[in-house]
Amino acid sequence: MQDLVFFERDPFSPIRYAYEVKGQLHREQSQFQEILVLDLAHFGRALVLDGVVQLTERDEYIYHEMLTQVALHSHPSPESVLIVGGGDGGSLREVAKHETVTSIDLVELDPKVVEVCRRFLPTLATSFDDPRLSTSHTDGAQFLKQADQQYDLIIVDCTDPVGPAQALSTREFFADSVSCLKPDGMFVAQTESLHFHRHFVAEVQRYLSQLFPIADLYTAALATYAGNWWTFSVGSKSRDPRTQARMCQVPARYYSDDVHAQSFLPGSLYRKLMQE
Repeated sequence: MQDLVFFERDPFSPIRYAYEVKGQLHREQSQFQEILVLDLAHFGRALVLDGVVQLTERDEYIYHEMLTQVALHSHPSPESVLIVGGGDGGSLREVAKHETVTSIDLVELDPKVVEVCRRFLPTLATSFDDPRLSTSHTDGAQFLKQADQQYDLIIVDCTDPVGPAQALSTREFFADSVSCLKPDGMFVAQTESLHFHRHFVAEVQRYLSQLFPIADLYTAALATYAGNWWTFSVGSKSRDPRTQARMCQVPARYYSDDVHAQSFLPGSLYRKLMQE
């Protein structure tokens, strides 16, 4: 921090964000990364990992609802869900809203992230005591490679694809995900900004289209993340993610039936993206 301003250090972004800071709530160096919790003037509490803002209280619900609820509502009865990453608890909170879900595996490499978020971000960390939850602190790519069960839904809630998170955006990782999904299973991951990372987004879509019968892309506007026009990539073995199998009956602040329908990239834009 400098003069009560935090300058983000994002190696995957061509710009730097600066945040007005009211105070620092926590700082530590874990085995894997620097973990920082700030109280921001406009955005509320923020989780910062290795100098990059991961979420803020003001708009995290948009990201977490869109990452999870689109696929959850595209499946008629999701029972088993795997979350890779997501140590802040936001994606877990959203999955836990669904009564059809009977088991949730959360694979978060850094146990300190869970500890810190449980202490400082209680609005996200609401479901860590859910009896359906099993938590593993291990590498997500290795977990999938060695998994001996299949899931209805795999959600990848990871940091930018640099460092250890790079392994979560490879063709090999996506292929392992296919092997760990049931015949009607679905895969979804956050895949960065269309403004700043179009080539990365297109590469992920090409991998998914090679491995899944259905690959698609939807977006949401997020103030916190550099590039703002955020993307979510879906791979599906049988179900069209654009079609809701169930209407929204869970509490949601952003996601809704019409948001689901309108969030997918129009066909003309999708074709232009894939031609680059």
